[in-house]
Amino acid sequence: MNELKVSPKGRVAFVSGASRGIGRAITIELLEAGAKKVYAGVRNAKALNDLKAEYSTRLVPVLLDLRDDRSIIKATRSIKDVEILINNAGVYEPGGFFSDDTLDSMAVNFEVNVWGLVKLSLSMIDHLKNKSHAAIVNISSVLGLASMPISGAYSASKAAVHSITQGMRGELLNSNILVMGVYPGPIDTDMIRDLELDKDLPQNVAQNIVKGLKDGNEYVFPDMMSKQVGELYLTEPVTVEKQFAHFISAEEEV
Repeated sequence: MNELKVSPKGRVAFVSGASRGIGRAITIELLEAGAKKVYAGVRNAKALNDLKAEYSTRLVPVLLDLRDDRSIIKATRSIKDVEILINNAGVYEPGGFFSDDTLDSMAVNFEVNVWGLVKLSLSMIDHLKNKSHAAIVNISSVLGLASMPISGAYSASKAAVHSITQGMRGELLNSNILVMGVYPGPIDTDMIRDLELDKDLPQNVAQNIVKGLKDGNEYVFPDMMSKQVGELYLTEPVTVEKQFAHFISAEEEV
């Protein structure tokens, strides 16, 4: 196992999807942890005006739309000094596999959560390999470990992120790059504000991601629910699958 530790202190990071939710919280936490500079990938630079006023030149908004290949290429040309890549940007499009909207839901989830992540990572990998210490942090989900029926398409996209993370880790074994998979449970963000679930805070997720970088962790379960799921998944993955299926079924019966 790779035991590379990559503290953000004095380093340059790039966070995709940094305008709100977990991405915004990660951006702030990296800066508070002493990052030299954080490039914040956003679709609207004005969304970070308040943080820019506080952190000045240490925060650099970068226009990025993971649905647009030209946007990815343009953004990564200007951030060659990045040492920590946080693949955070994602969407949540609900739906299972047997509905009228299945294919559309799959397409939306995979376009950003999977293809966007892969394209951004490919654009950055040569820059990261040139650093003495570097990290790729992929935000998956507990739903990437076991699917929930009402979120089947989203779960599938996050399962792909989980598999991609494992593949990256294998390819970069014994390299200078730590590959971390992050598996949040329900977090209090705009993306899932309509779901009736107990939710943890984005700030807690961000703090545990930064701690994971400092400790060199390859798996991070950053909130209350995910810690419980993670412990069970590592020993009994089939049990997690059955629990998730039962949970949704019970909710639908209410």
